[in-house]
Amino acid sequence: MLIAIAMAASCESAPDASIPTFGDGGLLRQGVALSRDTLYALEGFFETQQGRDLLGDSASVRTSPGTVSVLTDENAGFAVLGAACLPGDRLVVEGYWQYPTQVEAGLVRLFAEPPEAASALCNGNVSEPPPGLVLAGHYGDGQDFPTKPLRLVWSRALQPWRGRFFTVAHHGACEATDHCGVSQNSIETVRLAERTGSNGVEVDVRLTRDGFPILFHDPMLSSSLVRGLFCNGMIEDLTLAQLRANCSLRYGETIPTVEELLDAIVEETELEGVYLDMKVADAVLPTSRIVSTLLDELEVRNQNDDPADDRRLGIVVAVPKEEVLDAWRETRQILTNEGRRVPSCLIEYDPDLVLSEGCVAWGPTWTEGPQAANVEKVRAGGAVTVFWTINQSDFIDEFLTRAQPEGIISSRSSLLFHRYQKIGVPPPPRAGTPGEPTPGDGTPAVGAP
Repeated sequence: MLIAIAMAASCESAPDASIPTFGDGGLLRQGVALSRDTLYALEGFFETQQGRDLLGDSASVRTSPGTVSVLTDENAGFAVLGAACLPGDRLVVEGYWQYPTQVEAGLVRLFAEPPEAASALCNGNVSEPPPGLVLAGHYGDGQDFPTKPLRLVWSRALQPWRGRFFTVAHHGACEATDHCGVSQNSIETVRLAERTGSNGVEVDVRLTRDGFPILFHDPMLSSSLVRGLFCNGMIEDLTLAQLRANCSLRYGETIPTVEELLDAIVEETELEGVYLDMKVADAVLPTSRIVSTLLDELEVRNQNDDPADDRRLGIVVAVPKEEVLDAWRETRQILTNEGRRVPSCLIEYDPDLVLSEGCVAWGPTWTEGPQAANVEKVRAGGAVTVFWTINQSDFIDEFLTRAQPEGIISSRSSLLFHRYQKIGVPPPPRAGTPGEPTPGDGTPAVGAP
């Protein structure tokens, strides 16, 4: 009996992987960080010549501001790296790797080869990967200095994904049972989601007693999601001030409001899409007002004379059930009467409603199968399909090949992104990101090529 109790306790409080760092600060601190435009030239589909035990036979390399992400389908693993040019035009790419479902992580240090490629990148003379680009160096386990050989050879360009295919993080970068060191439905996990392969995020929205839309999945506070001696009760019975005074998320983060989340996404990321899952009907109107205001602000911002300042973001108010649909219809009328912009909507359960309600997206569960005919029907009506939530490689492959949707929600963003790059079929180009404030050219993120 004692053994059984001990085993159960260990399952409930599995140890978290410690994110390793170079003890001396690494080589990045000695170099000059690559510009955002130069980082794009590191992107591509790479063959793994050495280090297959870590990454499998291949990896996808994509970038975001200040980050080079190496994404793989080996244990849904990823590496989050920085890049800097050292004296002598040496280009180092270093950081950490992690398997989110296991308590495993380690350090990575790679250098760009051949020297001509590194020099071209360091001098900003390239807009695409230089010929013969190789990332070669070592990786390690835990805090051990990297000594195991790792060599990635550029093979081809990535399949189109910006403005074409949504890798949508479920609640953020990781599940509550993972070992990423961030809590679901936090701003911190949304930042990490971009670095681990996502270009969209799905978050859950509830309403506090004093009318603030916040990010939280369950109707009631529980020790699996929050901590705090006096942190208990129903979300709807507590004010925002009470929540923040008594509760923090699992890893100590603040429970964020929808407004705080959207501000962080706009200002700190290049994420292209936000899926606001309305858990309660009462949250629809206040959430929609926040989104409406933001879209107006982005429209003004995108009309200035500096294209580098443009920011296009698709935001959908997701309708999972009939009572939320009723609230959405009422909200749409209220906003129209107020002369305000009506945000875009997503219907989860009925593809015909997507079209009759004028929504931009259908969000079906994977349990009904790929539903290729419905995907095509919705696409013909001008909307897109984003399935939820698919975490296993074989099911991801089935949906990518049979349904060919515009997106999938997954807790395994690295796995999904890399499988899309391996076997996915890019959906047809669209006029712009669903729900963006003004018609775009398929380039929704700041600086996206």
